[in-house]
Amino acid sequence: MPLESLLDRPTSAVLYGSDRPLLNWVAYALASADDPGFHWTDVRLAGEVLAETDPLSLGVIPPDRLNIRYPHELLPNDADANMAIAGVVRGDDTSDAMRRLMDFIRLPVDAQRLLAQGPAGGRPRVFVLSNGHRLVSSYPPNTLASVLGAIVGAGAAMFMTFADSPPASHVAFQSALYLHGHDPKAWKQATLKVERGPSSGPLQAGREYRLDELEVVASVLARHRV
Repeated sequence: MPLESLLDRPTSAVLYGSDRPLLNWVAYALASADDPGFHWTDVRLAGEVLAETDPLSLGVIPPDRLNIRYPHELLPNDADANMAIAGVVRGDDTSDAMRRLMDFIRLPVDAQRLLAQGPAGGRPRVFVLSNGHRLVSSYPPNTLASVLGAIVGAGAAMFMTFADSPPASHVAFQSALYLHGHDPKAWKQATLKVERGPSSGPLQAGREYRLDELEVVASVLARHRV
């Protein structure tokens, strides 16, 4: 079954489950289908060794579009935002435009730089953040909602993988997908359930598919002989 594009418009989505390499393969399939020039940021721990089955260890992501960052490098950029408020913004300016500007300035510098590149051929530029569970303590619900709003407001599509049970803040994402599977080599038996999504179409909340039923995912994984 073909899968309607999830990332063909500015949006935010979280993909969660227990198998990190499989999460990354599905995120790669969805992102590359929508934006062949997508950017990927991996939240990595010092000295971490990736699984052999992970697409990041197999070099699937082009090096010029892969950023590896430690958790402390992706903290909200509150210092610059506070300087802007103190030096430029009137204290009584609570307009939506000013709020969006402040939310954008609070994004990590890497995110601001990538978003400034604009859309790809008229379509939203797609950004993937893997291992988002490592940033939970730095992005409580209100902060996460502001960050996602700034990214979507800049015309981009944000896709986060979360190798854990999602925290309460996952409601800040416009779509939430649960991936049930435990081995990339058994991806054909894995299932993808839409926990939250559009009110109609194949990606509406409650729909559930085996990965081998989803053309956009199955074609990529089969091509890479996963």
